[in-house]
Amino acid sequence: MDDRGFIFTADATLALVIVIVFTASIVAYSLLPVYQGPDHQHLQALADSALATMEEDGTLRDAAVYYANNNSTAAEQLLTNSLNAILPSDVSYKMTMDGYTPYAINNRGRDYALATDIATGVRVISGPQEGWLGRSIYNIKEVGLVQQDTNVTTTLWNFHNWLTNFNPWRYNNHLASYRYWGYDSGSYEDISFSVPNSTTGTVNWARFILNSADKTNWWYSPYSANVNVNNHNYAVPENQFQHLYDYSNYHFYNYQTLINPTDLNPGTTNNLHIGYSDVSSTNDMAWFSLIANYTVSMVVPQGVVTNTYYFQDLSGLAYPNPSSHPYRPNRVSGIVYNLLTGSTSSFTNNNGRYSWYDYVTYHPSDVVNTQPFVITNPPGGSAASAIAIEKEIDNTDTGTIKDAYVVINPYGAVDGAMVEVYHPSSNSWETVFRSDINTQYGTDSGYGNLPGIINLKDSMDRGRVNKVRITVWDVAPSVDYDLVGLTNCYAVVSSSKLPIWWDEYSTDSDQSNTNQIQKNIEYTIRSNETKEAYLFFSGGLDTKNVRVTYDSGELLYNGAAPYLLNLGELDASGPQVMTNGTAANHTYIPGNYTLRVTVTSGEGWESGDGYAEIYSGTRVAVIYPALEHAVWSSSYAPTAQQAVDEAYQLLINQLHEQGFYDLDPDLFYNESMYTGDLPNSIPVRLDLWTY
Repeated sequence: MDDRGFIFTADATLALVIVIVFTASIVAYSLLPVYQGPDHQHLQALADSALATMEEDGTLRDAAVYYANNNSTAAEQLLTNSLNAILPSDVSYKMTMDGYTPYAINNRGRDYALATDIATGVRVISGPQEGWLGRSIYNIKEVGLVQQDTNVTTTLWNFHNWLTNFNPWRYNNHLASYRYWGYDSGSYEDISFSVPNSTTGTVNWARFILNSADKTNWWYSPYSANVNVNNHNYAVPENQFQHLYDYSNYHFYNYQTLINPTDLNPGTTNNLHIGYSDVSSTNDMAWFSLIANYTVSMVVPQGVVTNTYYFQDLSGLAYPNPSSHPYRPNRVSGIVYNLLTGSTSSFTNNNGRYSWYDYVTYHPSDVVNTQPFVITNPPGGSAASAIAIEKEIDNTDTGTIKDAYVVINPYGAVDGAMVEVYHPSSNSWETVFRSDINTQYGTDSGYGNLPGIINLKDSMDRGRVNKVRITVWDVAPSVDYDLVGLTNCYAVVSSSKLPIWWDEYSTDSDQSNTNQIQKNIEYTIRSNETKEAYLFFSGGLDTKNVRVTYDSGELLYNGAAPYLLNLGELDASGPQVMTNGTAANHTYIPGNYTLRVTVTSGEGWESGDGYAEIYSGTRVAVIYPALEHAVWSSSYAPTAQQAVDEAYQLLINQLHEQGFYDLDPDLFYNESMYTGDLPNSIPVRLDLWTY
């Protein structure tokens, strides 16, 4: 009987254990969080990850020190900046630390009190050891954006050749039988050209120059002409042409005038043609140039400093003249031509002739910014009339260079060009562009490969004074040393001492062997906080049409040559490949993209060559609205000064790692706070919601 009782007691005990375990399981299960779907689960994981990150990098401890030192504003700003950087822009948050107020909150358009699904993360952090917190800040404030207007001067159309080298003018008494530039079936046809769109919708000023040449030994005179621009006539009587010079049996004249800027239509196709009268069979035209100034606008971050360096205008021609001095083989004569007034001055230079090798090797300075000179054996010819202009670019106090370029406006019978940058650290010259050096095709030793804008960003030296030299020349196959000029050329450098994101992606300079060329530009949108994405365009002086698509074929732009295009607005109102929203209100989709730019040029008789060009000034700029995150650092130490010194050095190292070396001492802020009054355990709560 005792055995039965023992067995009964064991059974009862076992049953009781089972009941207790089952009951505990029910209680534990009832306390587990209810599964509320994948969105809530994602928010929960996001809250835990954000708290772990902020605990690891010291943000939570530093904020606790600020609160304990009665600097709740700094604590709130620190937490808010960190959370804005970590959390997606569609997630709202509220962080509470140990009952301190005000807490860090960002509703982002979704009120906390109205939120129906809130995920919560909790951390209990240890207070820092007794001592001092040192903190170093480099302009922690966010950077806004400002609208920047820029006056831009570009060459709208340029002809550089003898017109009689083309049909039909090469036959039947030349201009005497075919009295239009723009000839078709006995009448004229308009030569179309582009005027880049401007912010104001108008052109500020414009001018053209026109050549008249006579080739005869016994009689010479210019012709009369009528230049028609968009059906507005500019009469050029014979007596208005200015005699430039005579060489052998060539007699050169020039005419220049300002035109009414309202005669040009920005952003659309424009037209011109020239009618000749009083023309003999010996008359010809060797150059025509049309140039204009207009205003463009773009958004740039505050804190970006833009410096513009204007080159001196220079124009004229030089030809060999050693005959009266056989012991002076480098003697040249020529004229300097004032592009503004039309006045001329003659000169003779006993050392004005250089071989191409000597010129590019030794970079003589006596002819720069002063007078034309002769080059022997230049690219594409045996001799050339040339000029060179040069400008110092002071980058000693620029900070990080975000964008740099040079704008070139050749005038007259220019056939080739070269852009070089001097580097003082190596006492060397870098060739940034040369007409006969191309990356893909190249034609006729670069003949007519005349740039508008060349990218200089990678050629500028921080903390140095660079020099930029522009050289242009007219190839003289026989004795026609023609007028060459450069006007309204300038270099622009945009830089900042703040760690601002401004990414740039450039194409290569190239000349095709047809009237069309195509290039791809790969670029990256790094964040949906991207503010603007621009395409800056630079093509040949005979560009008629520009087509911009994605490499997958979606069209963004097709029309007149622009100065810049707002890619975000074009995408948002069109294919919506990299944006969401409307043209007026859109956001960017992070990712890698490829643009395809196709350039179509004019025919040979319209511009002097029939080749299409694109230049490194064609580039994509992606601009962001704020400073990079993590522009502060902190350190703990036994003394206040040691804590500050260590934090400052950590920040310097951090900025250097991000590529920022030219730092403004006035933009640093250092502080220290006592950390001995904090409790050992500090609870932190983070609430997240999306709607």
